Amino acid sequence: MPLRARSARPLASLVLALTLLLGGCRLPLGGRSATTPTVAEPTPTPAAVGPPPPTTTAGTIPTTGPETIIEAPPPAPAPPATGEQRLTLAGSPDGPLTLDPALVRDADSAFIVRQIFRGLVRLDTSLQPVPDLAERIRISGDGLTYTFELRDRASFHDGRLLTAEDVKYSLERATDPALVGGDGRQLPAWAYLRDILGAEERMAGQRPDLPGVEVVDTLTVRIRLARPAPDFLEKLTAPPAFIVDRWDVAQGDDWWRQPNGSGPFVLDRWEEQRLLVLRAYPGYAPGAPVLQEVDIRLGADALEPMNQYERGQLDLVSVPLWALDRVQAPNSPLRQELRVQPLFAGSFVLLNPNIPPLDDPAVRRALIQGFEREKIARVSLNGVVEPASGLVPNGMLGHDWPATLPPYDPATARTVLQSRLSGEPLLLYTAGSSVPVTLKQVYERDLGIETEVLLMEWPDYLQDLTDRRLPIFVLSWVADYPDPASFLTALFHSGSPDNYLGYHNPEVDRLLDQAAQEPDERVRAQLYAEAQQRILDDFVVIPLYWDVSYLLVKPNVQGLELTPLGILGLERVWISG
Repeated sequence: MPLRARSARPLASLVLALTLLLGGCRLPLGGRSATTPTVAEPTPTPAAVGPPPPTTTAGTIPTTGPETIIEAPPPAPAPPATGEQRLTLAGSPDGPLTLDPALVRDADSAFIVRQIFRGLVRLDTSLQPVPDLAERIRISGDGLTYTFELRDRASFHDGRLLTAEDVKYSLERATDPALVGGDGRQLPAWAYLRDILGAEERMAGQRPDLPGVEVVDTLTVRIRLARPAPDFLEKLTAPPAFIVDRWDVAQGDDWWRQPNGSGPFVLDRWEEQRLLVLRAYPGYAPGAPVLQEVDIRLGADALEPMNQYERGQLDLVSVPLWALDRVQAPNSPLRQELRVQPLFAGSFVLLNPNIPPLDDPAVRRALIQGFEREKIARVSLNGVVEPASGLVPNGMLGHDWPATLPPYDPATARTVLQSRLSGEPLLLYTAGSSVPVTLKQVYERDLGIETEVLLMEWPDYLQDLTDRRLPIFVLSWVADYPDPASFLTALFHSGSPDNYLGYHNPEVDRLLDQAAQEPDERVRAQLYAEAQQRILDDFVVIPLYWDVSYLLVKPNVQGLELTPLGILGLERVWISG
C-alpha cells in the first residue's frame, strides 16, 4: 500500500557533503546478519596433548589440529609528547543519538562509544583482530570454542576491576530482546553475536540465558559457538560486544549519559548541542592514552568545520567537495596536510521490491538501465570517489569483486516504463544526499516519468528505513570489518535487521549462510561472488561509488592511523610540541 514518510517535504536542491568517517561502524546504520542454520550443540573436542602450539598475534582459525593462541600485542613505546595534549574535532551537529553500546546504530555515535567502551578484541591498523581487554585468546582446533583470558589490570573508569562476570553480563544484556521491546531481531547483537550458542534463541525470546558464555574463573571467560564462524573475532570488535558496568546500567534508562566505561577515555562533560569532552583514563589496561582531552564540537559549533580548521580551531577535518580542488592545488598551503584513504564504504540506490510499482522486476530493471550511474562518481563528484561496479569493495579478502549489471539503455528503459507505470510519480527519499535530485533530473528528462524527491530529518529517515517503508532511497554504508558479509549479509540476507528492502531470495540466503561458515577463504570468496551476482540479477540495487576519505590533519597531530574502516581509536594519538 502507499507509504507516507514522516517529516518529509519536497526538495528543490541539495548539496552533497562528505562527512568524516570517524570509526568502524556502519553509515548510516549498524548491523549485519550472520547465519540462519538451526543452532546445534557443538561436539566437544578433546584437549590437545604434547608440547604447546606456537603462538601468533593474529591468524586464521584452523579447521583441525591444535588450538590457536593469539597474544595481546606488546605496549607501544611512549611518544615524545610535550605540551598540552588536547585534540579538537567537529562531531555531528545533532550529537550522539545514544552511547549505549548495545543499541548504537549510527557511525557518529559509534565513534564516541568506541572511545568510552571497549571489549575483548579490537582491530589493529592492519584490520586484524587482536586482544584488547583480553590478554590472550585460545581458539579450539574446530573453531567452536574461544577462551579469553582477561588482563589482570583491566578496570572500569571508577577503578573497579573488570571480571569474567562483567563480560558474561554484557553479552547477555546485548542479546536481551527487552532492550528493543521484545523483538530481538532489531538488536545490533542479532548481526554480531548470533553465532554464540543460544544467542539466537535468547534474542527470539525462547530462553532467558546465554549458555554459550561461561565464566571459568575471575579472569577467564569461555565462549562456545553454535557453528563455525571464521569472522567471529572481527564481530567481537563491534560495540554490542563492549563491556559495560552492570551496576551503572542499573541506575536507569539514561545511565549512558554519564557512563562508567571500560575504554581509553572517560566522558567528562556533555553539553547538549554544544560540546562533548572526553578525558584520558590512565587505568586503561592496554596502555593509557597520550591525549589528555578530546573536545568534540556539537550543534551550531560543529557547523562549517572546514572554515574552523583553517582558522586553527580544529585539528582535523574532512574536506568537503567544494574545497577539494583548492586544497589539492600545487600552491596550496594545505596540500601537505591532506591525507587520502580509500574506504570500505559505499553508496547505493535501493529499490524496494515489496512496494508498487517496484514489485515488478521489469520496472526495477528499467530504472537501473535508464540511469548512467558511473557519472555520479566521475561527473557529479568530480572523480574524487571510485565508481562501484558491484556490492563489495575491491580488496576485501584480498580479491577484486567484478559483477555484471544491465547495460545503460535509456531507450529500452523508457519504452518499458511508459507501458508499465500508472502515471503516479515515483517517490525518492533522502536524508541529505544529492543523488535523488540527479535521479529525478535523469528520469524526467530521459525516461519521461514524473518523480518527486522528499528530504527527511535524520531520525525519521532512520526509523522509516528500519520499518522498510521507503520505496527508493539512497544508503551510504560503512563496513564494520573487512569481510563481504558486512555488505552482502548485512543489507540483503532476509534475516538481517539492516535489510531495509525486506529483500528475500532463498538462494542468496543459502549462499550467504554457507559462506559464513566456510573456513577456506578462497571458497568463501567464490560463494560471496555468486551471492553478489544473484542480488544484482534481482534488480534491487544500483551501486554508485566507493568512498575515499580526504582528511586534513594538523602537522602537530601524530599517531593518527587511517584505515579502510576510518579512524578506529584515538588512544595512540598525540600532539607534538
